[in-house]
Amino acid sequence: MSQDPISRRDWFLGSLGATFGVVLLGCQSSGARSRSAFVPGPVFPGNEPVAVSTPPPAGPAPRPIQSPASMSETGGFVPRAAWNRSPPVISRAQPMNGINRLTVHHSAIPNDSLRSQADVAKMLNGIRHEHMNRRGEPFADIGYHYIIDPAGRVWEGRTTALQGAHVAGNNEHNLGVMLLGNFQNQAPTSAALSSLDSFVAVQMRRYNIPVSRVHTHMEIGKSACPGRNLQRYMDQTRSRGMLARA
Repeated sequence: MSQDPISRRDWFLGSLGATFGVVLLGCQSSGARSRSAFVPGPVFPGNEPVAVSTPPPAGPAPRPIQSPASMSETGGFVPRAAWNRSPPVISRAQPMNGINRLTVHHSAIPNDSLRSQADVAKMLNGIRHEHMNRRGEPFADIGYHYIIDPAGRVWEGRTTALQGAHVAGNNEHNLGVMLLGNFQNQAPTSAALSSLDSFVAVQMRRYNIPVSRVHTHMEIGKSACPGRNLQRYMDQTRSRGMLARA
């Protein structure tokens, strides 16, 4: 997608630098927090749950959250209502009309601050806010259809009924999957990579997507996303890893 690295970095650091303590370095950035519901669930090993003061919005309770292992096996995910119940702005989106390819991204935001499920939900709300308030080109919703956190949880993003906003000029029929982290400098966790392989393989079978149509952002757009470390892994898993056998 189109980028404006300097202005977006300045905006991000000015509004949320103290919260996330990160520097924007690539594919996406995050912004101010929007309304969300944080649902209790497993936390990263060695960390206690983070107390969340934000009350859940009115409405039915979200489904219980699966463990990363069960999600990997089924292609399941943390439902959208677990982190945000606001609808997309339909007037800014196009219908997906079927899926026949998939693109992998990174957030380009270091994931060191993600110590709990609440931290992940807060970051997703920030990314969504920034996407929906882009100067001159506001998005309908968060740009990605699914997001994978460092613990291996898969989170539902934008509905797959709508085209995403993750590769400028290449969003038609394109499922957007993003890993949280800056993989130009960091290495993805083994849990995130395992979930990526399992989840993408399920989507390949579900939508009859050949491995030749599983891309990374840099392969079909002008971007350094998903960073050299995740790009290296994608090259390997498509040629001789799990995706090659999907």
